[in-house]
Amino acid sequence: MHLFSPIFLASIYAAASTAAASPLLGQRDSPSNETSTTYNTPVSQYNFNDAGYTYCQANYPSSKSYSPLPNASLEMVQVVVRHGDRTSYTVLPNENETWTCDGVEEDTYLHETDKPPRNTTGSFKQVIEIPKWNSKYGFSNKVWAGSCDIGELTDIGKSQHRKLGGQLRDIYVRKTHFLPPTLTDTSSVYFRTTHIWRTKNSGESLLGSLYPGRNTDSNDAIPMHTYPESIETMYENTAACPKLNSYVSQIYGSATFQQFLKDQGPLMSRISGILGVSGSVWTASWSGYVDALLPRKCHAKPLPCRSVNGTKTDDCITEDDVKQAMRNGSFEWTYKFRDHPLSGEYMRLAIGSFLATLRDQIHDHVSGAAKAPKFSLYSAHDSTVATILGALKASNADMLWPPYASNMLFELWKKNDGNHVVRIIYNGHILQLQDGFKWCDLSSCPLDKFNKYLEALIPTDVAAQCAI
Repeated sequence: MHLFSPIFLASIYAAASTAAASPLLGQRDSPSNETSTTYNTPVSQYNFNDAGYTYCQANYPSSKSYSPLPNASLEMVQVVVRHGDRTSYTVLPNENETWTCDGVEEDTYLHETDKPPRNTTGSFKQVIEIPKWNSKYGFSNKVWAGSCDIGELTDIGKSQHRKLGGQLRDIYVRKTHFLPPTLTDTSSVYFRTTHIWRTKNSGESLLGSLYPGRNTDSNDAIPMHTYPESIETMYENTAACPKLNSYVSQIYGSATFQQFLKDQGPLMSRISGILGVSGSVWTASWSGYVDALLPRKCHAKPLPCRSVNGTKTDDCITEDDVKQAMRNGSFEWTYKFRDHPLSGEYMRLAIGSFLATLRDQIHDHVSGAAKAPKFSLYSAHDSTVATILGALKASNADMLWPPYASNMLFELWKKNDGNHVVRIIYNGHILQLQDGFKWCDLSSCPLDKFNKYLEALIPTDVAAQCAI
């Protein structure tokens, strides 16, 4: 989750002041046929089936059930992932938990631009160190005890992407022979990540299992591409696109969303009282509650209890509280990213430039205009995955908050008749679309139809259209 930038919070404040798992390639039932979990809102279409859902771990694609497209050959794979398990961004008042990230260290070394490149510094490990006196001398509630920074990838998160990389190797190397067993040409793999550690480390873990055994010679290094934070396109970047603030304000200030906040107000008040938090960010959105509670639940840490004068009481957050907070988060993001009247325009400016990147890569390959990589990995955030799902009009079941290590595979196939089709696999199954918006069968979507749909989501002049 890319949480709590000052500009994003300003938008939420403005809105508040205005009013306030299936087997791989299996077809999911449409939401209307699912056993529904009813949300306490007046909006009938928000009946999500969250049976079997867990925020803590996405499903992996499986080589056992993976089926190549009949009468076609695979030509390109683009993978968009959410980072793995991480620590929370929220350090609570009276925090007494310990988080350990000792196994997640970044090995680095520098080299000059000589040919051949040579290591000029030796290797270094960058390690987060939390001082033992964290709870004293005025630094209490700034960060917890242990060795983890806020929002840092944990050992579990690293392991999740190592397993995902192994699954992808089983599919694309061992089963389909689409990728070679040994990476001899690093230009055949493209790796892009946001500038944040957890996405870098997640991508490194995944590629380390997709292509294990590589050495540290700089000639064998897979380039890790990043955009400067100020112009990042893999998440809703309000700093680069100020117009997004206006849309957020209108979406969160809408009558439907404000009614939702009112309906869920008693639970919000209960949880915020126990957490000991206050302020507009805790009354205008459920995102902070997802961040505060779910990382703790995923690590089986005790759920927070109310503290009175520094003494813990028996008034604690329950499993049901966490489950409903998670449902409310899914409701919020689905309404924002897919169903508000402004969602389409919001998606165009929030994720359209990144969708253009995916489209252009495919175009370069098909047209032969430039050499395109066979395999591309984009390591990003839950908001990245959620905005893409919203833009594609994913079904209610697939709009549930993207779990850790969520994975979206865009496969380009060439049929025997010469036509290209796109297949999208999300967390181990064909991505399903919302009732009434089934614009294509994503088990085999004709490329021209796919491109036509994307065109409406891609801004023609993002700088001009993002200006206020």
